[in-house]
Parts: sequence; C-alpha cells; structure tokens
Amino acid sequence: MNKKDLSHLRNLASKYAEYALGEPMKKRREKWRLHNRMQERTFPFHIEDNGSYLGDLLPAIKCEDPICQQFEWRLLYTLVSYERINDDRIIPDRFLVDWATEINSFCDELQLIRADDGHGGNLGYETSKPIKDIDGDFGKLKKRTMKLNKPLTEKHAELANDIFQGLLPVVVGRPSSYYSDGIANKAVHLMGMEELYLQMAMEPEAVHRLLTFLAEDNMALGKWEEDQGLLTLNNDGNQGYCSGSSQFSDEIPGRGIKPGEHILSADRYGYLEAQEAAGLSPDMFGEFLMPHFRKFASKFKLMKFGCCEAVHNFMPHLQELNGLRKVSVTPWCDLEKLAGNCRKDIIWSRKPVPLKLCGTVFDPEDFRAHLKETLDIGSGHFIEFVFRDTNLLTGKMEGRVAEACRIVRELTGHSEGSK
Repeated sequence: MNKKDLSHLRNLASKYAEYALGEPMKKRREKWRLHNRMQERTFPFHIEDNGSYLGDLLPAIKCEDPICQQFEWRLLYTLVSYERINDDRIIPDRFLVDWATEINSFCDELQLIRADDGHGGNLGYETSKPIKDIDGDFGKLKKRTMKLNKPLTEKHAELANDIFQGLLPVVVGRPSSYYSDGIANKAVHLMGMEELYLQMAMEPEAVHRLLTFLAEDNMALGKWEEDQGLLTLNNDGNQGYCSGSSQFSDEIPGRGIKPGEHILSADRYGYLEAQEAAGLSPDMFGEFLMPHFRKFASKFKLMKFGCCEAVHNFMPHLQELNGLRKVSVTPWCDLEKLAGNCRKDIIWSRKPVPLKLCGTVFDPEDFRAHLKETLDIGSGHFIEFVFRDTNLLTGKMEGRVAEACRIVRELTGHSEGSK
C-alpha cells in the first residue's frame, strides 16, 4: 500500500468513524434496540440498493492497490448510503474484517448459467440440474470442506488497522454462519423446483435422504467455524445476514465472555430461509424441512426466518423454532391470515412491494397507503420495514428515495435517527 492510498483511505475512514459515532447513529441504535427487544414500537426501516442507485452516485475509485480498492469501495458504499438514504441503517462502531476462507462445491457438475435482465444486471439464472435421479446420482454429491487462509486474513486485518488506527477498533470475525446456509435452494439447484416437488410426492424417502445430506453438511461446517474460533458477535447492526434486517440487540450474548474465549453460535443471532419451499403445503413443509430447521435453530440464541417466501401458512410450524424473533413478510404474504396465526412476540420484517419505490412512476400517496395497510392490519404486532429487491432503482431516483424516507418517518411517528 502506497502513502497516497493510505492517506485517501484514512480520510474516508475518518468520515466513516464520524458517522458511526455520531448522534443520529446513537438514536438509530436505540431505535432498533427497543424494537428488537420488543420494548417499544419504534418502526425502524431501511432501504437497500439492489439496482444501480449507489453505483450511479459513488465517486470513482482512487486507490491503486487491488486490496485497497476493496476497502475503498466498502467505505464509499457505507458513506454514500448514509449521506443519500435517510433511513435507520446502522454503521457499526467497529470495523469488521471477515476471515478469508476457501470452500469446495457439494457437486462438481453443478453449474449456474446467468441471464441478462435487460437493465445491466444478471441476477436471474438457471442451473445444470445434475441430479436426475436422487438415488442413482447420489454419488455426485460430496461433503464440503473449508480451508482457512490466515495469511490473507492477516493482510486484510493489518490494512484495516492502518486505516482505522485511532478512529475505530478493528475486529476479525465472521458474523454469518453455515448453520444458516440454505438447503431448499441447494436441492432446487441440483434438481430444479418442479422435479424436487414431484419427487417429494413420488419418492419421499429419496428427498429426505437428499435434504438430510445437505443439512448435515451445513451442520459440520457450522461446527467447524465454531471450533476454529471464527465467530464474532453479530448484534451491532451489520446488515445482510438476516435478509436485510438489523439485529442490533442488547440481549446478545446474554452471558459474560472472558477475554480470548470463543464466541459460540448460541451467543448470536441466526437466520433460516426456504424461498424454494414457497409452493409447498404446510404439511409438506413440516415433513421435509422442519426436522432440519429445528436442529439449525437450536444452535442460535435468537433468529429470523424467511426471505422471499410467504410465511402465513407456515407459521404454525415456524413458531416451534427455538429463539424465533422475526419473520420476513413479503409482498406475497396474506397479511390478514398472518395477523391471525402469528404470535405477538414475533416481529414482522415487512418487505413492501419494490415497484412502489422503484417503478416507472413514484406515487407518494399510493406508497403511503401501501405502508399504512401493513400498519393497520398488523396493529398488534411489532413491525419494521425493509425495502429490498429494488433492482430498478437508479441514481436519477434520489429525490423519490428522500421522499420515501420522509413518508415512513411521518407515517410511523418516529423521526428519531433522521440526519
């Protein structure tokens, strides 16, 4: 790293630390803390950029060194998000460096073929579907192994310490977990959704065998992370792991941890999802997935369930999960049905219809009415708003993003955390 790169990164880090320790961030932490503890209904929210919004607004990368460029992009992304989106996103008061690890595939023949969406993105894909017959092709599957790259991790940590020296503490640790690694998505990648569903009906024992293999693989990798001491507490607001929600919490870890003692999965927030189970009946969901989800959930202190799948019909099963604190409430969720069968001690992580924000036209009153519907139907529940899948959001929509933030704060009556 040359002096020019370091000087530039130090300047960005200074602003990063200023925002992380500033008064708006203190209020956001308290807002999420009260909400996540279910102590007070504060209705926190945040808006994710899945389109070109921040890419259109980010300044050009200046660093020359490739690793410095990675840090620069991460810093700029956080800074511009804070400056341009007046939501309740938390910038943690420490800078986290994840462990560098390498992992092999659970099936060498599995390939993903991506498609251009016509807007510069390639999120859509299909797979090679290497498993045609579960029992006949079972030999194509293999247990994954993970290798820790300590030299690369140390290199990243050393750079981060140089950048943040005197500004924020740098911590090496992993906030996510392989206990949370999806199994329904892997099964669909291997077979395709239609074939998986058919095999559940025609060859249920074979599907049980497949899902058990995938679940046991996750369990082994999750235990390896714990045994290696890779885990860090994940209650300081790091986004992304729990499908966009902030898990800022003072309930974690819930025990005294001595210096140098390993963080356990049971000290942390966990996450599970089964988007590819969206078409299953509640009974089939309970039969094929819940035995594995119960084992995964037992590894966490608190957890969230769900991503894009509608959960209203699955709630009788999901409420069996250890530590369940939040469920993802997608646009496909029947809110009336959810209100009728979801316990009041489970938070609704509501994901509004993305096109209400990033469609061709932005209608503030329609946007307001859409959010109010959730607040009215879920009036007895704790609710947060997470705007995701905003794939059409561009830098030209900056004005509507600001208006959306203003509407959410006004509608919920909670302006704290605003810049």
